[in-house]
Amino acid sequence: MREKGLPYVLDWISLQELAVEYGQAIDYGQDTGDWSRWANVFTPEVTADYSRFMGSGIVTLKREEMPEIARKGLRSFKRVQHATATSVSIQFKSDTQAEVMAYAEVAHYFLLGGVPQEWTIIARYTFSTEKTPEGWKIRKVLLDPVHYRGNLLGLEFVQGKQVV
Repeated sequence: MREKGLPYVLDWISLQELAVEYGQAIDYGQDTGDWSRWANVFTPEVTADYSRFMGSGIVTLKREEMPEIARKGLRSFKRVQHATATSVSIQFKSDTQAEVMAYAEVAHYFLLGGVPQEWTIIARYTFSTEKTPEGWKIRKVLLDPVHYRGNLLGLEFVQGKQVV
């Protein structure tokens, strides 16, 4: 167990901010088309496990390739809003590795026949993180859905369905 001095507290704050930045950077990318902020939360190589959510397999990619996963999954939505819990669980494995768990409520907004729709996922994110010269980064992400509400067509959109 790490000694809980100033370095511990600074790392703990940085990891909590990283968990929040993950979601806010997705929202920013969706709103602006600039996904560099989201790519920046990852180590140069990242393993993404969205299989419980999107039905896809586990992939290992370069961080610059990660935005394509988000763009593809969010293509049917006008806006996305991540509300990440302020209580984040952090388990330090060493001075340079930690396991971070955070809950998020993610609202997805879309139009269906001109009528505004919302689909929301309540999920648990588990991040395996690494302290790099650039700061703490995510080297593995697992998204575990807890609950869905709203128009469940949103889930089908994330899984690749398109309305023509």
